[in-house]
Amino acid sequence: MATRTLYFDESGFTGHNLLDSAQPIFALASSDIVADAAREILQRSFPRYRGSEFKFSNLWRSGNKRGLIDFARHFDSLDYNTFIYMVDKRFCVLTKIVDFLIEPYITDAGFDFYADGFCWKYTNYIHFGLTQFAPPDTLERLLNAYQAFSRNPSENALRLLQLRLRALADGAEDPVQVFLEQMALGADLFHQYHNLSTFRGSDELHVASMFASVTHWRKVFDEDFAIVHDSSANFFRHLDIWKRMTDQHGPAEPFPLGDGTTVQLPLRVVSTSAVDSLDSPSVQFCDICAGFAARRFDPELAPENRQLINQVLETGFSSLDCNGIRPDCIFPDQVPPRRRAGPDSVDRMAKVLFGPRN
Repeated sequence: MATRTLYFDESGFTGHNLLDSAQPIFALASSDIVADAAREILQRSFPRYRGSEFKFSNLWRSGNKRGLIDFARHFDSLDYNTFIYMVDKRFCVLTKIVDFLIEPYITDAGFDFYADGFCWKYTNYIHFGLTQFAPPDTLERLLNAYQAFSRNPSENALRLLQLRLRALADGAEDPVQVFLEQMALGADLFHQYHNLSTFRGSDELHVASMFASVTHWRKVFDEDFAIVHDSSANFFRHLDIWKRMTDQHGPAEPFPLGDGTTVQLPLRVVSTSAVDSLDSPSVQFCDICAGFAARRFDPELAPENRQLINQVLETGFSSLDCNGIRPDCIFPDQVPPRRRAGPDSVDRMAKVLFGPRN
């Protein structure tokens, strides 16, 4: 089987602080554009740039940023060669609340919380309710309460989370009160479903975004994949998890994704390697794509920069394939979700990562 190389780079990483108001979006760009083609695109788009490598942050701060319009023109022919996965960090925190506080006891009651994309659709439902029918500070208080706990979990932090969620639920009215009551119940039952001493990773973005990106490429191409990423990426701190997720000897089966679609496992990632972006025009190409994707949501953009962003989008950038974790008006087809008929997607991912478990 032939091997196709996929290049990756990201923008907007703020560690475990997912509520950074200055960088609300995490963007991971990937492409199969080879070095010579990427170099030609970059040089033609930014002919006056004299930096040692093409980086979005340098271009944006210099007189070369209007070259982004020329850069976007190339996507008329390259829209299928580039994919961007974007995470709205605030919405992501809300998905974590639903995942860790509501899902466990709903699953325990015999329902499949992830079938047909129910978890994502239900989180959209909650987000819509909190932003349309609750006081403006309700969502902010909810997200801050959970982030304070998840970044430093302890018995005291859990107790504070329980008190804050109960206060939010008691002070809410229909139609959003039921959502907050579900979260408060999940916090009260936390010890029944989680081990507080080992509770980690509810703020991790990078590995999950990589997995989602590769599942996109798996649906497009049939070759094996060689993954090449900028060596400075936080992703490599979790390389052990990534290797288990992409193990060639893992189970061969359809795997349900969060949006209700499936992908065939294993993902057939034959290698994952780090390169210095200075030596890889392909990674630099991804850096600019990711940087732009994240910057377009900058809440502090000056009017002239917003105008430039809109021009770049209209010229061709908006034609790129994009997906991610962002609020949408796609809601559950039924509540509650359908009954379980075997292991759900979390059980199956646990099997991929850790092997058969009781």
